[in-house]
Amino acid sequence: MSHRWHFGTLGMLGIALALAAANGVCAQSSDEDLDGQKPETETEREIVEVPIKLKEQSWFTDVVATAVIQFPEAVEQPELLPPDDKDVSFVGLELNASSISNLRQPQAVVRFVPQHPGLSLFPSLEFRSATHLYRTPPTQFLVSVPQPSSDMTFEFRPQKTTVYVGEPLQVDVTWSSQEATNRFRSLKCYPEIFRNNDAEIVIPRCTAPEEQQMGMPFGGRRIIVPRVPPEDKPNSFGTVQFPLFIRFHEPNTVKIGPTRLECALLKGSEGPFAPYAAYYNNGLFEPFSALTSYERVYAESEETPVSVLPLPAENRSEWFSGLFTPCKIDVTAATDEITVGQVLQVDVRVHSDALHGMLELPPLSLQRSLRGRFHVASEMGRTWHPDGTSFRIRVRPLTTNITAFPSLRIQVFDADAGEYHFIQTAAVPLKVLPDDGRDYFEVRTLVAERTLTDQPEGVWHNAQPGIMSPFLNQTIGILADYFWLWMTGITLLFAFLVPWVRERRRRAIHPVYRSQVAAYQELLRQPEGSLQKWEAFLRFLATGFSLPPNAWTIQDTRNRLPAIELSQTDIDLIAETHAIADKSDFSTQKSTASIPELNGVATRLFAKLRRLSVFAVIVFCVIPVTAVASEWSEAEVLFEQAIHSGPGLPETESLFKQAALKFESAAGVPEQRGHAWYNAGNAWFKAGELGRAIACYRQAQVYRPFDDKVRENLKATRALTVDAIEDVRADRFLRWPLRWICAAIVLSWTLFLSLLLVHLRYRTRVTMEVMMLSALTVTVMAADAVYARVQSGREGVVIVGETFGRKGPAYSYDAAFFKPLHDGVEFDVKTQREDWLNIELADGRECWVPAEQTRLIFNER
Repeated sequence: MSHRWHFGTLGMLGIALALAAANGVCAQSSDEDLDGQKPETETEREIVEVPIKLKEQSWFTDVVATAVIQFPEAVEQPELLPPDDKDVSFVGLELNASSISNLRQPQAVVRFVPQHPGLSLFPSLEFRSATHLYRTPPTQFLVSVPQPSSDMTFEFRPQKTTVYVGEPLQVDVTWSSQEATNRFRSLKCYPEIFRNNDAEIVIPRCTAPEEQQMGMPFGGRRIIVPRVPPEDKPNSFGTVQFPLFIRFHEPNTVKIGPTRLECALLKGSEGPFAPYAAYYNNGLFEPFSALTSYERVYAESEETPVSVLPLPAENRSEWFSGLFTPCKIDVTAATDEITVGQVLQVDVRVHSDALHGMLELPPLSLQRSLRGRFHVASEMGRTWHPDGTSFRIRVRPLTTNITAFPSLRIQVFDADAGEYHFIQTAAVPLKVLPDDGRDYFEVRTLVAERTLTDQPEGVWHNAQPGIMSPFLNQTIGILADYFWLWMTGITLLFAFLVPWVRERRRRAIHPVYRSQVAAYQELLRQPEGSLQKWEAFLRFLATGFSLPPNAWTIQDTRNRLPAIELSQTDIDLIAETHAIADKSDFSTQKSTASIPELNGVATRLFAKLRRLSVFAVIVFCVIPVTAVASEWSEAEVLFEQAIHSGPGLPETESLFKQAALKFESAAGVPEQRGHAWYNAGNAWFKAGELGRAIACYRQAQVYRPFDDKVRENLKATRALTVDAIEDVRADRFLRWPLRWICAAIVLSWTLFLSLLLVHLRYRTRVTMEVMMLSALTVTVMAADAVYARVQSGREGVVIVGETFGRKGPAYSYDAAFFKPLHDGVEFDVKTQREDWLNIELADGRECWVPAEQTRLIFNER
């Protein structure tokens, strides 16, 4: 069975092979027939030579040329382009392109690029029709190259070879030629600096008379430049001269040039240079492919290296304007009288040699002189001027206290001196009228949404351990387990430290006594019998009687020491030593003075001086009052000077700031603290320091909680702040001044002791209840005093123009919000770490800010 299957399979395979061989033989015979017929078919077609016409009369290796072949009948489209050779590279072939020629007969258009300059050969091409074979003859043509022109010059020259980053560099471009204008075509000029990604290039607007304006391609742009032909040859091209400005963004050494300007010159008489009135329809914009007979010429500029220096970091403001000298800034307002809250248009005109597109102004909302006085819109209009740019801003006056649009302070850079300085604009007088009886405008009504949005990037600072940390638990265990031992030891320590504490207390509250102790200790450190010992003894005597250190004389020894009942023996010893020392100092014959031992006398004298503590207290109480009274008078004088100074000037703001500091210094007298802080807030408000003004008003509220003027001024100042933060905190009860609470505690304690005496005398139920009520009052007031003292310094205000709240106590942490906190933002202090505060805003959000950029509110006695 298996043998039969194998034989059958072999038979079928043999039949299949025989059929395949037969097909191959048939196919081969068929191909031989066709091959035999092909020469016979071609011999039947007549070979006809047709002429080829090269459209151009000038050829270049970078310009596509065109050849036209006309046929008496239709020909077939070749499947492939003719192969390239050493002379010609074919680009395209198109049949029946009637746009090349006006003839209606069939034609072929061949586009090609010459491969080398010099004599070249266009090869023969063949085209087939149904009956003919058309063949073109080989054609020679001469390929040219651009040549340098002796009649044309081109300059691309920078005015400086050293500039700073961001400084506009002017480059003067000059192109001149004596050729006829109508010969110029196809301009090519692309300076290499235009390909530098680090360079910003701006070409200014042409301000020449219209008859001199001409359009030209330059650096891949279409620009309008002035062209001035010679007066004696009006048909000549003449001179084109224009500036361009380059601004570099990184320090480097840049090579400007060499730059080639190339154009085509027509051969013979051709059409007009600018047949139309449009700027960009002249011959300079025609492509080379549109020309027939022409030559190409060029001129090159020289290479100039330019050093780009980095701007110095020293004295550079964070909001440097980017302006460079020479520069002048003028400010004008649309009107000199306006209602509070209305929009006022202000033009800031910048006069500069730099180009319009390279002049910028920093946001004027950052100007310190505008804070608290004007709300500045974020958008800014720009108007071109031949000598600079005019910036139009929209502002709203926020209070009727404004008497002028203040002076602006803008930082510019002097490239010649290599340093920064500020330009101060003049103040513009302005009268602000109230609006329906309102003297200020609520700036927060302009804010439609929260100005502070959370920043999702970055991580927050590490959390601190809670009250149940292991260390705290261990400490509590030690104190609780040895309770009586701790109580006994602390009591004994208290008894031991009482004398030392009293001495320290006396030194702390009595400046005269503190000086006496310091002088006495210095005296004891000097060696006995030395002149240094005697000089220290004289300083000790002078300090004991509140005299200048070197003012003690022998007459003071005889007049002042008996008054403190010092023994006559000690007085005589001091006088004799004084005479000996004076003789040694003032005698012409210098001799070494013999100084007796003075420690014993000093000890007895110090014991006598300690009895003068009562007089020291009097001096301590009188001298500060006199000093503070002087500070108050100086503050009032400075404030009056500022009121009568020119409005909006930096000098006026400086006077207000000095007055505010003097009022703050005058707040050292407890009886004047409320008025001093209130006046300081007014002075800071006049100076435009909203954060400091709010801090002073809130500090005044601590001592004058029921003063309507303080409350109204605080409300008006808060209305001028920028940040709109919703207060979600619960209402807080009125916090009395700690000074008032302490006084009330003294009175309550006196009342309680009096009632206690009455109860001990009569012992009735009524006296018991009244006494207990009085004790409860004392307890509540004491608790309130403790709470007020603990909360003192736990609230504050941002006092700088703006600062970014961060997610940790360092500048390396990410910002907590997308926008900064501005002047006048109020907060609660949660914790403090070194020079940073962890604050909580009114809406409950937290961040970290530098402590030096804030001011805390203290409730002190």
